[in-house]
Amino acid sequence: MKPGQMKFFLLLLVTCLTVAVGGAESRKKQKSGKSHEAAPDVLEIGHLSHPRLTESSGLVASRRYPQVFWTHNDGGGPKKQVLYGITREGKSIAEFHVIGALLEDWEDIALDADHHLFIGDVGNNDGKRDQVAVYEIDEPDPKSSRAFVTVKRGWQLRFPQAPFDCESLFVWNGYGYMVSKVFNDERAEIYRFPLTEQKDPITLESVGRLRIDSPVTGADISADGGLLGLVAKSGAFVYRINGDVAKAASMKPFHTKFKHEHIEGCCFVAEGLMATAESREIFLFTNEAFRPAR
Repeated sequence: MKPGQMKFFLLLLVTCLTVAVGGAESRKKQKSGKSHEAAPDVLEIGHLSHPRLTESSGLVASRRYPQVFWTHNDGGGPKKQVLYGITREGKSIAEFHVIGALLEDWEDIALDADHHLFIGDVGNNDGKRDQVAVYEIDEPDPKSSRAFVTVKRGWQLRFPQAPFDCESLFVWNGYGYMVSKVFNDERAEIYRFPLTEQKDPITLESVGRLRIDSPVTGADISADGGLLGLVAKSGAFVYRINGDVAKAASMKPFHTKFKHEHIEGCCFVAEGLMATAESREIFLFTNEAFRPAR
């Protein structure tokens, strides 16, 4: 073997060994459940273990059952209408089929102060849907032997102008809120609708345009309404709104940069903003500005 070929061979061997060791270490950390730093102010704290939970799209923390988080897959159809209970490390602890409505594109999940969960059937790829929907269910007991939960109420939602895509939902003070998912450096916008009984479709009302030009894929509001958190392809954003969602339109958010194409769902926890990815990782944004008041 010529000297140049030998040098190339050794370099290739070292590269392969580095990748193999790095992959093994990553898998070892996932199995051990130990967190590790993925970026400044960002920890990878877990990995989704359920074999069918392959595209976690929304996330919310239970306020009734400690250390229980609810999530679901992206998409729609009977096979994907499943609510999963998990731990913050990603261990599966509950599973319920959602009946009473046919979901077309389940993108997020929210929670109110009365322990109702809200299903965001709000995905609208390429703006093909003229209406989207949100459904309410009672939060189930993760230890229940029941295999399903039933839709109690629903809201059919129309767009004020041209249809847009959306992957975010949160609930606050009698309103449901959605955040548009926009591209080409356009700025995201917040819309709302009242959570009152409705027989006819409701037209979404614009609340304000945000200073975010990265596609927003998940949202949550802290239990006291003090913080609004969003995740997007460029990281996590948090607004100190003090109960007034409209304030976010005039504020510059706290931004933790973390480029990740598969970040989808988020919720507040004591240490910051927790997020899941369709690639199964669970992250924690730990910036002090992201922590709810205690």
